[in-house]
Amino acid sequence: MTFKTKALVVALAACSTSALAATNPTDARANAMGGVGVASGDYLSAGFHNPALAALDPDSAFGVLIPYIGAEARDPDDLVDGLDDVADAFDQKDPTKIESSLRAVQGDKAYVNAGIGAAVGIPTGSVSATLYTSGLIEGAVLPDIDTNDFNVTSDPNSNATIIAAGISELGVALATNLELAGQRVAVGVTPKLQRITTYNYGVAVDDYDTDDWDDSRYREEDNTFNLDLGAVWQSGPYRVGLAGKNLVSQDVDTVTSEVNSEKKHFTYQLEPQFTLGSAFVSDFVTVAADLDLNKKSAFKGTLNVDDDTQFFRVGAEFDAFGHAQLRTGYRADLEDNVDNAFTLGLGLSPFGVANLDIAASIIDSNSYGGSAQLAFTF
Repeated sequence: MTFKTKALVVALAACSTSALAATNPTDARANAMGGVGVASGDYLSAGFHNPALAALDPDSAFGVLIPYIGAEARDPDDLVDGLDDVADAFDQKDPTKIESSLRAVQGDKAYVNAGIGAAVGIPTGSVSATLYTSGLIEGAVLPDIDTNDFNVTSDPNSNATIIAAGISELGVALATNLELAGQRVAVGVTPKLQRITTYNYGVAVDDYDTDDWDDSRYREEDNTFNLDLGAVWQSGPYRVGLAGKNLVSQDVDTVTSEVNSEKKHFTYQLEPQFTLGSAFVSDFVTVAADLDLNKKSAFKGTLNVDDDTQFFRVGAEFDAFGHAQLRTGYRADLEDNVDNAFTLGLGLSPFGVANLDIAASIIDSNSYGGSAQLAFTF
């Protein structure tokens, strides 16, 4: 991951702390296990994965998760740095460098996301609650190269676009346990407030500057209400869960950018996402798998963003008597728009009061991510 890519990730993370969030917020423990969580998560992660999780451990202590922070960048072709090289080549008016730098970025794409979250869990024997807030912003860098610019030194028709979207969330997961035909089933609901913010930064390649993408000129915002539903069946160590996220569909338009009389416009689509999960949970080992039942679409518009995803996730956790946890997992996109990733992580929980979790995802030599969180139980 190059310096410019890291800088863009940091900028996205800064935005997520102030007003933005993700369509699929998660936590460091889940990240280390490939992103599973619908059936294997705990009550502090109920707002992120499945509201029914809030009721699975009614005898647990009051808990606080603060903070969660994570980021991932996928820039296999060094596009972020490449666009800066294009701008520098035009500044130097060097025809050879202009052509080579434009060819280097032609057809490339880069994707980044970053986020933050916190939660307070109040498990009870009747109705359990987990209050949470989350933030993740997702972005894509898209060049649109005109081959006629290979022979010019000024006023290029080629342009570059950074589009990004985030959803800040504040909600409460409410859940209880039911007995159906002698089986325990936890059911839950999460009413939540959301702020959806979109960015559309489009400029000629000779004016491209990564630092300018979040200017207010390129930003639109919308406030809304949404709802999640979930259930988890548990029998001994076996669990099966189903979660429906963002059941109220939302479409948020970006601003329209105009470069050389060419207008670019996008719509961010937030649609219901249904995920089925299963898990084996014991004192010493947890094994879980999650499958998205429908694909998730994000941006549609003038340029082809290729950001539809539908994930299959598997993960495992090995627990050393409650004091330390070793985790690993694998994530695959059935739409083939996101490269498959191996994940790993470590948890430390001395005295059962403080819990520190770290995670990393390994995609390729220039695409990877990491996250960390701190939680306390009382």
